[in-house]
Amino acid sequence: MSRRTGDIAKSIELMLLRPRATPGDCAEFCRIALASHVAAVCVPATHVADAAPLLRGSDVKLVALISHPFGHDRPDVKALACRRALQDGAQEVEIAVDLARFGGGDPNHVRDELRLCAQTARETDTEALVRAVIDTGAYDDRTLRLLARAVVAADVDMLVTASGLTPEPEGLLDVELMREEVGAGIGVKAVRNARTPDEAAALLVAGADRKSTRLNSSHEWISRMP
Repeated sequence: MSRRTGDIAKSIELMLLRPRATPGDCAEFCRIALASHVAAVCVPATHVADAAPLLRGSDVKLVALISHPFGHDRPDVKALACRRALQDGAQEVEIAVDLARFGGGDPNHVRDELRLCAQTARETDTEALVRAVIDTGAYDDRTLRLLARAVVAADVDMLVTASGLTPEPEGLLDVELMREEVGAGIGVKAVRNARTPDEAAALLVAGADRKSTRLNSSHEWISRMP
């Protein structure tokens, strides 16, 4: 598979996931994203107000990470965090769902909390996009299909395969399964440690609309994208 890095730049999202990242680190992260013209940067909610003025007016979207990585906040707390992140300048929110409640026998919790967050986000900004983070590496296919259906029922805009801080599955089967389950109406973002443009492109061929990764020394090809 051969694709120029520039051809896939607008499918790439960079994630700022270092626990002790400073505002200066966030600024450098945004600089790399702007120079590479990637699709978006994903930052913890605490960094949204720092990143927003740096990205304003550019072709790089700002995504706020809500309740990452475990999703253990109450639904009303998540909804409030979505509202504040959008007010601070985010254009999209990426919400880690409460998989503990889902696994504990409350299958509708994921749907209901996402509906509340989506409603709050769109009341705050009618153009806001809402994403739901599940953990494809932790479940069998049957359970993943149930999670995907809950995401579809919540009327969000994108399903995300992982938080970036949990183990990621090998191969492409989870991405293919998620695309099959959600259909064409919802985006799919694959979170993987792709080290080359071809690895990133393979995820897109499997059905992902976006590919997200942490930026580190193994991803120099991203920072060199024209």
